[in-house]
Amino acid sequence: MTMWYILDQILMIDGLVVLLLALTIGLDFYKLLHVSAYWRAQARRYTKRPTLFIHGYRGNCYSFGHLLWRLQKQGIAKKSMIIRVAKDGKLRVTGDHILRANNPTIQVLFANNHADVQDQVRWLAAIIRMLNKNYGVNGINLVGHSMGAIAVLRYLLTPEQGLVDKVILLAAPVNDPSIGPDTARVFLSELTTQGPIKRTRNYNYLATRIACFPVAISILNIAGELLNTNRHDGSVAVDSSFALRSLLKARVRNYQEMLVRGPGGAHSMLHENRLVDQAIDDFLWRD
Repeated sequence: MTMWYILDQILMIDGLVVLLLALTIGLDFYKLLHVSAYWRAQARRYTKRPTLFIHGYRGNCYSFGHLLWRLQKQGIAKKSMIIRVAKDGKLRVTGDHILRANNPTIQVLFANNHADVQDQVRWLAAIIRMLNKNYGVNGINLVGHSMGAIAVLRYLLTPEQGLVDKVILLAAPVNDPSIGPDTARVFLSELTTQGPIKRTRNYNYLATRIACFPVAISILNIAGELLNTNRHDGSVAVDSSFALRSLLKARVRNYQEMLVRGPGGAHSMLHENRLVDQAIDDFLWRD
């Protein structure tokens, strides 16, 4: 009798456990069906505002080519135009000559892909003036990789930057002794709340002109970090890219940072990273 009583109690306990599990699963399922609107992903917005993609030092059509193809394949944005800048600064435009696509992207290619950054700033300014005059573009977004990111930042210090709404920087060498070719070793300087301890020429260039930087602008600053390193992507230190924080965080409308760690965070792999694709989509067309 005692054995049957024990078995009966065990079965009763097992039944209660099963019931509790069923109730828990049912409650979770109910929550999934009635999730708060606050947690729903924001719908993607489609606009006619173009986004320019500017490659880095010795970049070419492949630098952003695969990324733009992926965005188009997923229906996020459409590669609408390529603007080639000759060595003398003349512009050659191919593609959609009325920019009629939704979320149009424009790939910028410099024939002299190792020119001085100030030359690239002048060429970028000429491109934006041309888009405004010939295509009626009254607002743009800018995405720059490496030296292209510095060209974007320096363009934003010019009086002509008024058309720029959102900016994405990839592996920007903000506090590097070289903003073009790699140095023998990755430059490392600790970043404090007051800025980097060792300040390079480019950082000081930005710092002394920061009063000219637009305030009504949104910036996403993406850096990469290879594992088992002193926090760098193989070319640019995380603290170099994020040194921009000390200049802009309290100044601009919206400043965000993103760190990509692992093999996909390598300097030339950031624009081949699906997480970066998603970040671009979220920041430009969902935020």
